Amino acid sequence: MSFSLNGDDKANIRQASPIAIVNELSGFRDPNQSPWLPPTFPFPNGELPSGQAAFSNVSPTDMCKVIAVRGPLHAIDGWGYLGKALLSLMSGQPHIARHLSYYAELRAALSILASSGIGVFNRRNAIVNSTGDVTIIQDIPTHDMAWLALSEWSTTQLSMARLIQPLRLSGLPLTEVLDEFFPSQNRAVASNLMRELGFDLRRGADDRSERNWSSYQATALSPLATKPEEDAAFLRIFWEACRPNGTALERHLIRRVLETQARTHDMELFEYEHSFGRLNETTKQALPFNFLIREVDPSDHEFLIHVANTSLPAPPYAMICRAGLLLRLATGMSEENLRAAGVQPFLHFESWWHEFGANHGLWRPGSPPENTADLWDDIDLALEDTALASSEYRSGWLSALGANAMLVCQTERAALWNLIA
Repeated sequence: MSFSLNGDDKANIRQASPIAIVNELSGFRDPNQSPWLPPTFPFPNGELPSGQAAFSNVSPTDMCKVIAVRGPLHAIDGWGYLGKALLSLMSGQPHIARHLSYYAELRAALSILASSGIGVFNRRNAIVNSTGDVTIIQDIPTHDMAWLALSEWSTTQLSMARLIQPLRLSGLPLTEVLDEFFPSQNRAVASNLMRELGFDLRRGADDRSERNWSSYQATALSPLATKPEEDAAFLRIFWEACRPNGTALERHLIRRVLETQARTHDMELFEYEHSFGRLNETTKQALPFNFLIREVDPSDHEFLIHVANTSLPAPPYAMICRAGLLLRLATGMSEENLRAAGVQPFLHFESWWHEFGANHGLWRPGSPPENTADLWDDIDLALEDTALASSEYRSGWLSALGANAMLVCQTERAALWNLIA
C-alpha cells in the first residue's frame, strides 16, 4: 500500500519546532533527574498508547517529553544497529549487513525528526510546534512516515542549518563558514544538499525495499560478496569519516554545502574568492581555496562516494555509509539540542554513560575514559592491525584479527564521542 502526506500534514510538519523539545531537555540540568524517563512517568518505557483515541489524549507535556528523549535515544540505538551491520559484513554476510544498515538508517531518520519536534510512533504521529502545542497527523506506518516526514522537513528553510550546525572544522561550526560566504542570503535547504550528495532522502524508502529483499528472500538466489581486503579498506574509510574532532569528511562536506548554496544563486564557488578572504587563518589552512574549487583533491571523500552509490542491488558499503552519514547528523542535532538546553551530557548523564559503556564492553566497570574522544585510540590501533592481517581468505583474516574483529564494530563509541562530549 502506498502512503502520502496530505496538505494538512505538510503544513503541520512545517510548523514543527525544536523549541519545546529543548525546553523539555532542560530538565536534565537537575542533578536529581536521571535520564531518560523517570519511573513515575505515565509511559516510563516511552511507548505511547496505540489506540487512536488514547494516543490523541496524551497530554502535550507528556508527548513533548517522550519525543524529546527519542532524539538522542534513537541515534544511540542506530549506532548499535550499524555496529552489528559491520560485524555481519566482516563475517561474510552482506545481506544481513544490508538488513541492519537499513534499521540504523531508519533510527537516524526518527532521531532527526524527534529532535525537530516530529514524533513518529507505531502508526501514530504527532507534531510539536514552537509553543508546545501538539497536532496529531495522519495514521501512517513508521517505515513510510519516517521517510515521508523527513523528506518534507528537509524542504523547510531552517533544515540546512539544523543539519550542519553541529558539524565543526577546526573547532568552527560549519554554519559560520557558510555565513562568511553567504551572509544574509536565502539558504539552500537540506533536501538540496542531500540531492547534491547523491542521497535524496527518499532513498531511505528505496533502501527499505533493498532491506526487504535481504530480510525475506532466499539470499542464495541473489548472492552478494565482498573480499576481506576490501572490507579492511572500507573499515578505514568508515571510521576515518566518523572519528572525533576529524577534518577529513568535514572539509569535503563543507565544500559540498558551499557548492550547493552557490548553485541556488546560479553561481559557482570559484566566483566567491572574496568571501574566502573573510575566513580566519586556521580555517583557510583547513579549507584552502584551491581545495574548495576542486583544483586540489577534486574527488569527493570515499565515504561520500559510497553514500552516492545508487546501484542495484544496493551494495552493503553504500547502505552502511548512508546510515553512518545520517547518524552523524542525527547525533549532532541531539547534542545541539542538549547544548541549547544547558545540559552537559558528560556531567549530567555521567552515571548513565558510565554504565552504558561498561555494558557494551567499551571499558571495564568503573574505568571510563577521561574524555570520550579517547575511545578513538583503540579503534585507530585496531584498524592498523586489520589492514596488516592476512586477508587471503576470510576465516584466516578473522582469526588473525582476534579481539580486533569485535572492536572495529563497536560503533557505540561513535555514539558517545558525538553525544557525550
